Amino acid sequence: MIIYGFGISPGYYSWAFFSPEIIADLGLTRGDIGFVFGLFTFVYSGIGPLAGIAISRWGVRIVMTAGSLIATLGFYLLSSADSLLECYLYYGLVAGAGIGLSTILPCQTIATTWFVRYRARAVAIIFIAGGVVGRLVTRFDRWMVEDYSWRDGWTVIAGVSLFLAVLAAIFVRDSPQKLGLLPDGAKGESGGTGASADPTTAGPIWTALQAMKTPQFALLCLAGIGYAVPWGIVVAHGRLHLQDLGFSTAMAASVLGTMILVSIVGRLTGSLGDFIKPERVLAIAIVLEGLGVVGLLNATAAPLAYASTIAIGLGFGAAYISITVVFANFFGIAAFAKTAGTRFLITGIFNALGPGLAGRIFDSTGSYQSAFLVLIAVCATAGFAAFRLKPPVHKQATS
Repeated sequence: MIIYGFGISPGYYSWAFFSPEIIADLGLTRGDIGFVFGLFTFVYSGIGPLAGIAISRWGVRIVMTAGSLIATLGFYLLSSADSLLECYLYYGLVAGAGIGLSTILPCQTIATTWFVRYRARAVAIIFIAGGVVGRLVTRFDRWMVEDYSWRDGWTVIAGVSLFLAVLAAIFVRDSPQKLGLLPDGAKGESGGTGASADPTTAGPIWTALQAMKTPQFALLCLAGIGYAVPWGIVVAHGRLHLQDLGFSTAMAASVLGTMILVSIVGRLTGSLGDFIKPERVLAIAIVLEGLGVVGLLNATAAPLAYASTIAIGLGFGAAYISITVVFANFFGIAAFAKTAGTRFLITGIFNALGPGLAGRIFDSTGSYQSAFLVLIAVCATAGFAAFRLKPPVHKQATS
């Protein structure tokens, strides 16, 4: 929880909040801000296959430690950036690679490796840290821009990443098997069994290639685009959009901070996947996020702004957890790191384009309306795809 929350939230949320000051200081446009953020999200998502291979070869602890060190370097260099090119290089490439290697996939791998019986709840509990720390980040960022500078903010974030590298090196353990243990709830020689069987210990074992050839993998990638792209665009342009609607910096921080905070509840809601089909939770969550985007488009009053971002936070949080559980349940732990990593790469392409294109749309039209309408259509399509999900059948099981 500590490594995930403090590893991803400061870097992910601070770029968007610092964007007005970065625009003024470096002479950038909203499109520039969006494309830099898009590159960052693409790199930390797109490095997923490489992270999966690295985790399979060297283990989570080494990969997570190395990733945190790379993120430290990227954030520290960003604090002295003087051009758009340097922002692309230091934030988009270096920091993005560090975040991708140290947070999402490693933490998902740890949760799904150590837990069978309460897998959805374990993933949810770990990943609520993103919302908890994210809420603190908006307050930290506001303090930085009001009393110090956005450059000081990135220096502090670099220091946090360095601390996390030390923490990972000392405390992370790759798997229970390396300690002579079994995952919680897994079947052992003593006859102990969990509430639900793990696909890696019961039934056919999927390879990553077999999993990626199934229709379910394609539908899950579409679902990933449906919940991730709207969230990324709202995060990247949320403060700018709210201020365009007449909200102050303090109110924008409060609204966006509430969205991030409520995503905690959404992530906990993802634990419902232990009780009902997680693919159903995923579908409902994506639709809810889309409804929030509808409201945010014309949220000229504070109550509607809060209600809309609450829906977005709930939907994103639940989808974020549920899709991880669906991957583990559908394809097993043996294929998890590589299949999830490939999904990150595919989703990352759209995440990279989304914020930049939304910024370009605003630069050319003076409004985010067209961009938000596209997001609504994306959520509707992805939600329908998620409702169509059913567990895949392994060829070995039918032979």
